[in-house]
Amino acid sequence: MNTRHLIQLARDAIEEGQPCVLCTVVRLDGSGYGRPGARLLLTESGQRCGYVSGGCLEKDLCRRVWSATQSGPRLLAFDTRGNSVTATRYNTGCEGVVYVLCQRVTADDTIAIDVLDCVEEDGLIARLLTIYRSNSAEYDVGDMWIEMADQRFVSRPGLTIDSECEREWLGSHRNRVLMHRDRDGNEVETAVEILRPPRELVVFGAGDDAIPLVRAAAQLGWHVTVIGKRAELANRDRFANLVPDGRIDVRCNDPAEECERLSIHVRTDIVVMTHDFEGDVKLLPKLLDSQSRYVGLLGPKRRLAGLVQRLYEQGRVLSETEIDRIRSPIGLDIGAVSPEEISISIVAELIAIERDREGGILHRRNKPLHEPTEVVQLTEVTSP
Repeated sequence: MNTRHLIQLARDAIEEGQPCVLCTVVRLDGSGYGRPGARLLLTESGQRCGYVSGGCLEKDLCRRVWSATQSGPRLLAFDTRGNSVTATRYNTGCEGVVYVLCQRVTADDTIAIDVLDCVEEDGLIARLLTIYRSNSAEYDVGDMWIEMADQRFVSRPGLTIDSECEREWLGSHRNRVLMHRDRDGNEVETAVEILRPPRELVVFGAGDDAIPLVRAAAQLGWHVTVIGKRAELANRDRFANLVPDGRIDVRCNDPAEECERLSIHVRTDIVVMTHDFEGDVKLLPKLLDSQSRYVGLLGPKRRLAGLVQRLYEQGRVLSETEIDRIRSPIGLDIGAVSPEEISISIVAELIAIERDREGGILHRRNKPLHEPTEVVQLTEVTSP
């Protein structure tokens, strides 16, 4: 899902005076296409962006959502299990119950979109705690706590949070569900969601083979920087229009020199496809001195061995940690031949690394495709 498109659609609708509904998967019991955190935005005119399933649930969701949210945020459940009376309505191949929190977005209430915008535009990590089911008079469905850049916000004045719930929320590193009771014993269910900024990819090399890689990454909503030293290749006209509204920065300079101007952090992935051995000898030490977790070099292992040998001759002995960060050849082993196929294999490897997967054939996987939703039952809480 391209979050930028969803945000822009919401902003445009609000400017035109149209209400919208933001639909977020907050819990999934069993299997389903849309994992917790998947979002769909629907405008009053019928435009939509995003997803909550592979297209199986959207029609029913769009039909029900306007009446369901007339009085405020509402949780809708979609049961796709084979023994469910509603399963045949959706005709899915999934076996699960999908819980979708639906909330109106208007000119007077844009907090859900504002948070997405801050993460997308400012590169901030946000932790959300959202109530999606409540029998409590203290908490309403749709109440939100937001932690971002060491600051905390609430969706409405007067919201408080129990210390145990707060600890679990702020200590979370992945999406999960927290269940607890208020001081009167009423059940409250909340979804913890970690929102991360778009991934950053720096491509050193602006040849023809870089174009499909840049296109594929930009289509996923990643921020892509292209660096090349030949003006006829490293120019904006060759890359800027690959993806509408894609964030593609093109710089013409010596890669080793430009590397010193970049802000490379741990979530910045590097792909080197300069086809310039001597240039890579200068570039590689600078990349290894950066915080990038992934330094990928296009080419065979013998080329990497030659680079390591040359650096050794120059007095730079790579540590085991540095060697582990270098990947060459790059991409998953799918037998890719063309630049387009190679770009797919590279992007697939980057996704696999982000998700801590090996990138094998799913048919041979003996484990569930995804980890089940983690549900944490807290002890009975008392509001402060």
